Amino acid sequence: MDNAEISLPPESKPAKASFGAKLAQFLRGILPSIGWIVLYFVLQILCTAVLIAAGVGGGSLAGAASGDTKGVAVLWGLVISAIIQIGLLALYLKKDGRYHRIGLDSFGKMPFAQTIGLAFVLILTAMIANFLYATYVIPGIGMQEDMAKMLAEIPRTPLNIALGFGAIAIAAPIVEELLFRGLLQNALARFIPVWPAILLSSLVFAAVHGQPYAIPGLMSLSIAFGYLYHRTGSLRTNIILHMLNNSAALLLTQSMI
Repeated sequence: MDNAEISLPPESKPAKASFGAKLAQFLRGILPSIGWIVLYFVLQILCTAVLIAAGVGGGSLAGAASGDTKGVAVLWGLVISAIIQIGLLALYLKKDGRYHRIGLDSFGKMPFAQTIGLAFVLILTAMIANFLYATYVIPGIGMQEDMAKMLAEIPRTPLNIALGFGAIAIAAPIVEELLFRGLLQNALARFIPVWPAILLSSLVFAAVHGQPYAIPGLMSLSIAFGYLYHRTGSLRTNIILHMLNNSAALLLTQSMI
């Protein structure tokens, strides 16, 4: 009797989840993240359209419909929609310890020097990949061309310069890291291995920028930030480094105008 194998009756064994049940669980897990991403871009469109209708930047609703929007209204739309989104996310992240779980309350589990070294290697690698892609795969198409054109149309007053910096170097990194690393990558990593989660969230990040030719370049940087986030566990660190990267890109773009 002591050596007899004890097994559960067939009816007591847990049933294996079907593919449909697993798919439904996966969709329920990532839908909130997708919803937040959709909301952000809806807010951008609405805020920009309202500002254009109000005559900010000299635009018009007809111009907005045809894509001929004024840069000032676009920048104001980015800033206002980011403020609204950050406010809503702050309320959402306060519940159930989400703020802690996504790493907004610390600088991570790695020593500072190691974090900086890893970030330098990852971002440098992404920049080299970006340069090679822009030079040999799509030569003649500037990766920051759309941004440069928009900024070139904006009068370079102190207010507009500050507005551009706030939209591109501060607001965008905060919202993008919250959405694509803190929410989407984390949600995906609950159901699939970490590298597919990084790659898939990076693909979404690149695709929503609306520049198909720039997807590989945008993905390379997003993958670098995604892996850094995985290693450190600190979204705070990612946000700061993303701000520094966008600031450098903005300065480079301004120097080309």
